[in-house]
Amino acid sequence: MPISAKQITFLNISTKFNKFFNQNNLHSLLNEFIDISDFIPFSFYRKYYSKFGRKRNFSLVSMINAFIIKNIFSIPTVDLLIIFLQTPSELP
Repeated sequence: MPISAKQITFLNISTKFNKFFNQNNLHSLLNEFIDISDFIPFSFYRKYYSKFGRKRNFSLVSMINAFIIKNIFSIPTVDLLIIFLQTPSELP
């Protein structure tokens, strides 16, 4: 019985990845199925939002989500993470 193998090209993988990433599926999966705030101790919230610290432009949960995405894709620097997160919205 012959085995029929389907050849996958880089274009197919790239197209599927772009479709997945442009729909913000990773971000929606993180928000829908993992409630990050359940894993953050209240003392950490207090330290992050301390009135004696700096003003925070971003919420603690969004910072931790960015950290998770950075580590999932092994992005070495924050500058590359910013470019990585901005790129899909700029693509046609």
